[in-house]
This record gives sequence, structure tokens and C-alpha cells, in this order.
Amino acid sequence: MTAVDTAALPALDWRRMPLQGRILIEASAGTGKTWNIGLIYLRLLLERDLRVEQILVTTFTDAAAQELHERLRRRLVEAERLLEFTPIERAGDNSLESYLAMLCPDADSRRHALRKIQLARTDLDRAPVSTIHALCQRIQRDYPLESGAAFANDKLFDEQQLQRECVEDFWRRRYLAGEVDPREAALLLRDGPEGLLRDLGGLANSTDAQIEAGGLGGLERQIAVLRTAATIAELQRLAGDKSLYGSRKTALANRLNKVVAALRDDDEEQLAAALDKTFEPDNVLEQEAPESAGTLNDHPLIRALQALRPLLQSRAVFTRGAVLAEAAQACREEMPRRARQRRVLTFSMLIDAVYERLCGGDANGQPADDVLADRLFEAFPVALIDEFQDTDQRQFAIFDRIYRGRGTLVMIGDPKQAIYSFRGGDIAAYLRAGEQAGQRFSLGSNHRSGRALVEALNAWYGQTEGGFGHPQIRYQQVVAAGKADDEPYTIDGEPAAQPLVIHPFRGDAKDKGGNPLKALGELEALALDDCANRIAELLNDPRQQIGGQRVTPGDIAVLLSTNNQIMALRTRLIARGVPCVGSGRGNIFAGEVARELALVLYAVLHPDDDQAVRGALATCLLGAMLEQFSAWQARPAAFERELERFESWRTLARTRGVLALIDSLLAVRATALLALPEGERVLTDLRHLGELLAAEEGSRQGLDGLYAWLLDMRQEGGDGDAEAADERQLRIESDARRVQLLTIHASKGLEFPIVFLPLVWRIGDRTGVRSPKLLRYHDASGRRCVDLGSMDFIEHRGRHFREELEERLRLLYVALTRAVHAVHVYWVDRGPLPGGDALAWEWAAIDLLILQAQRKLGLAEGEASLEAMAEALGGIRLSAPFADNVIRYQAPIEAPSPRATQTPLPVPRSFQWLHSFSGLTRYAAAAVVIDDGGAADETGMAEPAIADEPVEAAEDTRLLSLYPLRGPRFGDAVHQVLELAGPGPVWPEQRQLLHNQLTAQAVTANSEALERVGKMIDRARQADLGDGLRLIDVSAEHRIVEFEFQFPVQQVPLARLRQLCIAHGQPDAVPASLDAMTLNGMLTGFADLIVAWDGRFHVLDYKTNWLGARLHDYQGSSLDAAMAEHHYPLQALLYTVALHRYLRQRLDGYTAERQLGDSWYLFARALGLAPGLGVWRHRWPVALIEALDDAFAGVQEATA
Repeated sequence: MTAVDTAALPALDWRRMPLQGRILIEASAGTGKTWNIGLIYLRLLLERDLRVEQILVTTFTDAAAQELHERLRRRLVEAERLLEFTPIERAGDNSLESYLAMLCPDADSRRHALRKIQLARTDLDRAPVSTIHALCQRIQRDYPLESGAAFANDKLFDEQQLQRECVEDFWRRRYLAGEVDPREAALLLRDGPEGLLRDLGGLANSTDAQIEAGGLGGLERQIAVLRTAATIAELQRLAGDKSLYGSRKTALANRLNKVVAALRDDDEEQLAAALDKTFEPDNVLEQEAPESAGTLNDHPLIRALQALRPLLQSRAVFTRGAVLAEAAQACREEMPRRARQRRVLTFSMLIDAVYERLCGGDANGQPADDVLADRLFEAFPVALIDEFQDTDQRQFAIFDRIYRGRGTLVMIGDPKQAIYSFRGGDIAAYLRAGEQAGQRFSLGSNHRSGRALVEALNAWYGQTEGGFGHPQIRYQQVVAAGKADDEPYTIDGEPAAQPLVIHPFRGDAKDKGGNPLKALGELEALALDDCANRIAELLNDPRQQIGGQRVTPGDIAVLLSTNNQIMALRTRLIARGVPCVGSGRGNIFAGEVARELALVLYAVLHPDDDQAVRGALATCLLGAMLEQFSAWQARPAAFERELERFESWRTLARTRGVLALIDSLLAVRATALLALPEGERVLTDLRHLGELLAAEEGSRQGLDGLYAWLLDMRQEGGDGDAEAADERQLRIESDARRVQLLTIHASKGLEFPIVFLPLVWRIGDRTGVRSPKLLRYHDASGRRCVDLGSMDFIEHRGRHFREELEERLRLLYVALTRAVHAVHVYWVDRGPLPGGDALAWEWAAIDLLILQAQRKLGLAEGEASLEAMAEALGGIRLSAPFADNVIRYQAPIEAPSPRATQTPLPVPRSFQWLHSFSGLTRYAAAAVVIDDGGAADETGMAEPAIADEPVEAAEDTRLLSLYPLRGPRFGDAVHQVLELAGPGPVWPEQRQLLHNQLTAQAVTANSEALERVGKMIDRARQADLGDGLRLIDVSAEHRIVEFEFQFPVQQVPLARLRQLCIAHGQPDAVPASLDAMTLNGMLTGFADLIVAWDGRFHVLDYKTNWLGARLHDYQGSSLDAAMAEHHYPLQALLYTVALHRYLRQRLDGYTAERQLGDSWYLFARALGLAPGLGVWRHRWPVALIEALDDAFAGVQEATA
């Protein structure tokens, strides 16, 4: 492969980058790939006059595609606002602003560009922004004749399930139909088809990988040649010719005699034993007589035996490889056939189908299709490929074929972050594309990390040999943009000057008893113990702060390699009182909660089975203790009540569904389960399983069928429909204020303030790493190969190990570049490292980086010179020695929530689920709920799209910038911030509160969006709502937060309430559409805020509804229409009645005329943008309030 110089790539200037030809943009971590894609996209629209439908944008995952689509929308909105509101002569330093000023120097050109952007924004939902798999699916759907698609509505199916079926069939044919070679049986039968499936991995789906095998046949042929009479006779002659051997040199002759005996007896095991190291060339020479030196060593049969020796040692590899190769080929042939029968497709089949049609080479010898390539180029003359380093050879070949010699193909990626080879990602495809690119650029500004951390990594990688073990992949020096330093990481008030911390310990470390720790598992446990201690120690230290705020658990992430490591560290952190959350990709059905739920379901199905019920009661889910079982043994009548409970649960599940059963179980056990160390994990899994069971309920025959399905899922691991696969992965617990534990692979694309890397020194158990069952490597042409046991298996081991080390180096780079402020890296000094072939499998990436830096700096290797290396590089410091004791986290004591002084506040019911106010229009006799106290009032809103709004009035950029943030979760987060915010501005002083609340509601917001929301809330709190009332001025003594009330209503027709409102001059308060309804049950609800102000008590309720992008949408008749559309006046009226009852019960001498205030509905998006904007205020006639109170007369008073 031709070498490409990567050391001096010019920096990308997106304003001047050519918009034709093949362009490769090499990024680095945190350098803003997506930001640049958005700007290039904008240029294509404005300068090439392209429509959004003509610009193909692809990336690696569905989530990334959705985010990229939203980023493109934001970039268009930003450009539109700049063109609308920034005068030409006032264009500033903003790069986009200056670009637009240059492109549009006069009013006509600005008007023309603005129209293009507005059309693009309107059509953006039609833009082809997707993964390459979705693109191939679209090609099959939109071009069925050209693509050769037999049908276009194939459902995507899980490849693993198809492969499992084919492997199980192969297993049955091979091992149940006849005799089996004993050596093969010893290797493969014990693990069964599951072991074979595991060894195959994704090989059956990787159709572009060349499978190499045949070693077993080659071994047997070589042995057959040696077993001929002539060969045996010649070996006997060599053994008996004493003139060939030196004085008293008999070892080789004796071994030759044993070889002859083994060949005559056809005993391969004896032959392998005879061919010991005596046959090594140096040893043979040492055995020879001086006068005949070289005769034996150069003899063809001796050379043949020397070549045979490693092949015999590889017999197990060859045997297993022969089976794997046959199984892989069987799966490659059978899986497509079964997919066609079922009218399903897998992701790999999508790629293969389009590749074969475009590039030729399918099973039927189909030539490349120029027609399809031309049609696709006509549709998409431009393609932007994000995360290009994760493509494979076939994916690149598809784009190469479409854009060969024409159009614009922009490939953006970071080869240093190519870490998904196990998913099919192929770095060779990126390197090949680099060779073909007409122009290449780099991104050199790091917008993620602080300056000190960027400089420390620059210095370290600058002292390595490229840092990645490959001549075409080198570390690119980057410059910190400085954004992270706006809220610096400080120690004792000073910015941390050495943010890269190395925690070294020796491989000959000792445990607490003084015994040496030799096993890798023991060293791993030591590192994890210390990591947990260091985290607790850091959190306990008030001197360490980020942005002036003490470091919290939510500021820390720990990156590991496996889910087992995540669980091991999680256990240690929990033992130290550190709140943490794990995000491994385990399967929900493989967990302990699924096992216990199966026991509970069986007992529910068989409530008359004492043993089944006792087994269910003994689970963690139900938590019966030994003394309870003893009590039941002594008092059978008490146990009868337990049997009755299971009987009632069976009835409940059969009449109301499995979710009702789960809810009932949670009602009994939630509090006790939550008190367990892993309580939140248990509750999360139980709710998750309940949802999966409920989703499957309709397609199963009753509760028995559902129980059988649960057992199947536990046994099979949840394979099947690809669309459901993600639903079966373990969900993480709520991650607010918790240390995040995740794999390095899962962390790619994410960032965290402080990162710990406790196990980057570990590459796996030596046996498994040193003796792989298959070898993955690239041949000289760059083709991906998998050696399952060829005659060249030994030779290919070196390539396999080198490529593994290169990927480990890239994985380490990903891990080191996730942090904003600081990285803690652990390293084990295991003494001098071996060279030669052992290099790649023995060395961790961190070993190589430290060794190369020490050598380049002229220092001795190992821990002894680590401190000198740190001093020479700067920005790096070494940690103190490991602490033996367990350090517990002491959470800071938070100030208690303020309370009203006159009377106790109602206690919020955290676990009570209440219907939204719209539930009033879906009246149920059991209960009527006004509101849930959050933002659920936004649910189901018919929100106007930006493009559908009239164009005659100007849109407000502040409103428009918040358009992507909508929905009940966003509303709940804003409500919580308004309720919990302390004195002073939210932004930036209380940004952590804002971040935590958005995260708790699973609202994704980058730093820019976070700032916009913070400033919106500050405007709302500081706005004059009328007559000088400002939320920020209301003290704790003059407010009640989350005012909850309940009171019974019995047979109260809403028509009667409407008549009362009409009689008191409020005809629109109760809609006529509700006349047919009658309230009967409990009236319950939450008002966001009760405020004592100006001598009266007022009802305030926050709304985050999106009403439009113009200021007039939040005032006057527009605001009245929005209030009426959602029945908010009725809501406000009932809140006021509840407040009236509350005050009458608690205030001596209370009169509504003097003390009952107004209803204020505050639409937070618009508050503070203009006087009175976003405020709906109304004072209800006292006579009406009292009349409504009388309507509920004769029932118990409110219990607010």
C-alpha cells in the first residue's frame, strides 16, 4: 500500500475548501467534525444551488444520524437569523457571519440566500441523512429494478438469530448423523453449538473477509509423504550412520529412531512427542560431526521434520479451524436462503446486495451495474460521510463506484479513533480512500478539553513514534480552543497545571498480607480498589472544584474494557458509598432479576404449589427472611394468606395484564428494594422486564404463554427481531449526580469532566491472547483476511498481533481524549518487556507509549524514570502510593429545602403517578386529576412547525433557538429548576443544577443549548410579571412549592359548573363540550406555586409550551386562544377553589375578598422578552369561587 504523508496536512478552512472532487478531512478528538459538516452543508446549498434532497449525508449509527440532522437544522436556523437580523456593515468576527457577509455583499444577494436557506429548512425532513445501512435500504426501496431487489418491504432481522439456527443445523448434521473424529470431539463437543457460535463471531456475516484454512489437510499430506517406505528407510539410514554424529552425540539419532517408529505405527501423538527441540537447527548442528557439518541440517528430510514440528503443535488449531471454515461457509450459503424464505433482511445482507449490484461479483457473476450507479449519482451528486474511519471495504466501494471520476465525495473521520473492527470497521478502507483523495485537510482546534490537558497530551504523543504503530496514522498536534477553561478545574483555587495523572504500580506488587500479586486478576482487583478509593478521596476534597463548584460524582466517568469490569468497580464504589451508574450492554434476560421474576411468575401461575410459592418468596424481589419461613412453618394459617396473595395476583394478571401484576409487586416492595445497595438497579430491571412482557402479551396465549416466552428469552439470550434487540439491552439507572461507568467503546463521541482509566494496562488473560483460535489481519493488498488454521497460521500470527496492538493504541487514544479537565491513568510496570513476536500480545498500548517516550527522552525504561519523564513532558504528575484502607465517600450536607412558616407544606408524593389535566376530558369514575405538577400538559400538543407559520411577522431568534427543546420531559426539567434554584442567576452559577435536571429527564442538550435554557430561566425569574412581582424576589417564607390538594366530588355535573360560570360573567371557563360529563371520585392536583404577595395568596403555574416563534404568539388573543385550547382557564379556576378551601381551613379571619389573589399562568419561553409577554393573569369573582365551593358542599373538606 502506498505510503501517505500525514505529518503536514493543511488545516481545513471550511470557507475556502473546494466543493468538487474527493476530499478527505482528518479530524482529531474534540475538533468539531459535526460543526464543520454543518458549515460545508450550508456552502453546498448556497454556492452549488443544491436542494437538501441532493446532498447525501451518512454516519455510523442511527443516534448519530438523528443528532447530525438536528445539527444541520440548527446551522440553517443560525444562518437564517444572521441574514435576517445582522446588517451587512456590522458583520463581526464570527466565522459564519463573516462568510455570509462575503458571500452576500448586497441586499439582493442576501435576500436570495435567505430564500435558499428557508426552503432548505422547510425541506430538511426530506434530506437523506442516515446510516449507510438505511441508505442501502432506501436504494432497494426506491430503485427496485436497478438494484435487483425482489421485494422492497423486507423486515430487518437479527443476524445472530439466523446464524444461530444455521450453526445448530450444521452441528446436528455433523455430530448427530455419524461417527466423529475423537480429536475433533475432544475439542468441540464439550462447548456444544453455543461454543461454535461464539468462536465464529461475525465471520459468517463478514462476506468481504477472505477465509483461510486447509492446515489440517496440509498436515495430513505432509505426514503421508513422510510415511512412505523410501522416506522411512532414509530416516533409518540417517539414524544409524554414526559418521554423521559427533563423539557421544546420540540425542538426534535416538529421536530419529522414535520418529521412524511413530511413522510406522501411524501414531501422530508419538510423532509429535519425538519431534522435540532437538530438531531445532542450532541443536542439529551441535549434534553433527565436525567433518560432516551441515549434512544433517541441510538434509531435505531433516528440513521436512523441522517444518512439520510447528504444524503438529498446531493440530488443535487446524482441527478447530477446519470445522469453523465449514460452518462459516454453510452459514454464508444458508443464511441468505432462509432470509429470502422469510422475506427478511439483515444489515450485512443490505450492504452485500447493493455492493454486488453496483460493483459486480455476486454469486451469479453479475457484472457491475452502470445504470444504478448513474441513477444514484443523479439523485445525490454530493455525499458527506461522517465517521468515515468506521466504514469497511464494501461500504467504501459503494461510494467509490457512485462517485468515481465525478461529483463531490467528502470523507470526514479520525483514523486514530478506528476502534470498531469487531463490528466490521476496517481501517484499511480509510487508508485506501486517503490515497485516492484529491485533497486532504486536518482539523486542528480542540473544543472539548482544557488547554493544560491538550498540551500534556501533545507533549506525550510528541515523544512517541507516531503513537499508533502505523506509518499512515500519526498523532496530529492540536490547539486548545479554550472553551473548557471558562469553567476551569482548580485545586486550592489554582487551575490544575498537571491534569494528566499517572498511577503507577509494579507487577510484583503485594497484597495486604505481604504476598506477591502474580495473577492478572489480582493486579486488576488492586487497581480497581485503588480507583474506588481515589474517587471517594477526590469527592471528599472540597479544594477540588470545577467552575467554582465542588466536584460531584456526576463529574466523573470511569472507562473500562468489559461489562464484568464495570460490575466489579460498581460493587467497590457502592461499598464506599459513591453513587454510580453502569452502562454496559448486558442483556436484560440474562440478569438475576429476570431469573427471579420467572420464579415469581411460575408461583403466580401455580398458587396452590407450596414449594413454588416458597421459592418465589425467597427471592430478592419478595424478600422473605429465614425467620419468616420458620414462622410460617409454625403457623400454617399465616402461610395460607401468602397463598391467597399469589392467587389474587394470578387473577390480577389475567384480568388486567402483567403490568398490573408488576405494579402491585412494586407497591408492596419498592421501598424495601430501593434500600438495597443495588436497589435502583433491581427496580430499573423490573420495570424494564415489565414493559417487555407487556409488549409481548398480546401475541401469547395468556399468562402461561408469557411465562414460556420469558424462559425462552432467558435461554436464548433475547435474539430475534433486530428492531427489538436494543430494547433488550440493560437500561442504566438514573445517572443524575452519579459516577458513570462505561466501556471505552461506548464512550466514543462522549465527554466527561474527569476520567479515570484504571485498567488500560490490561489486555486480557495471557493464554487467551497468546493462543487465539483465529487470526484477523490484512494481506499485502489491504484485503481483510481471517486465518482459521492455514498452513501459514504461524506466519500470520505476527500480523494479527501487530494489528491488535495498533487497535489497542487507537482505543487508548479514545480513552485519553474523553476528558474535559483531567485524566487519571493506571499503569503496571511488569518489568522489561519482551521483543520479537511477543511484542504485540504482551504489550498494552500504555506500555508502548511510556516506553517510546522514555527512549526518545534518553531515560531508562520502567517506573524508575517515570517521574523524570513526567517532569520532562510537563502537564503530567505521578500519584501517591496505593492506599491500603477503604476510603468512604462523605456526601456534602445539603441545606434543607425552605418551608413556609405559617403552616406545614403538603408533602410531595414522589412515586404517585397522576394523569395530566387532559384526563379531565377522558373522565373516569374512579378519579379526576387536574395536573401532575410537571410539564405533562405539553403531551399531545399540536405544536405548529416553524415552516407552517405565517411569514409576515418576524420570528424571534431567542424563541427559535429553543425550538428543538420541547415536550413534557423538557417541561419537567424546567419546572424542577424553577423550584430548586437558589438565590442569584441560574446561568452560569447554577449550571450543574440545570445539567442534572435535564439529564434526569433524559433531555439531550449540549453546552450551547444548556446556556440558552439557563438564560431563558433567568429571564423568567427576573421578569416583571406585573405590578412589580418577580419570581426571584419571592422568599421561601412567602411561597408554597408544588401545592397538592385532594377532595372528594360526588355526582357534580360539569354542566352545572358551566352554568355557574356563565351566571358570574365567566362564560368561557368551562367548555360546553364537557357538559355531558359528571365528576364522581377524587379531585386531585398540583399547582406549581402559591405566592403570598401584596396581602393576597396567588396561584402561579409554569408552562413551557411552544406557542410559536413570534412574540405576539405569547400575548393578547394568541395567548388567550392557547389557554382555551388546553382548558387551562378551567384548570386555573379549580386550583383557585382548592386554594380557597386551603386558606379557609388554616387562616383565622380569612375572607376571600381580602386575601384570595389572582391566577397567573407563566409561559416561560417568552417571559422577560418584552413587558407582559408570556403572562396570563386573571382574578376570578369571589362570588363564583364561593358558588363552586357550595357545589361541592355536603362532602368532606379538602385535605390539601
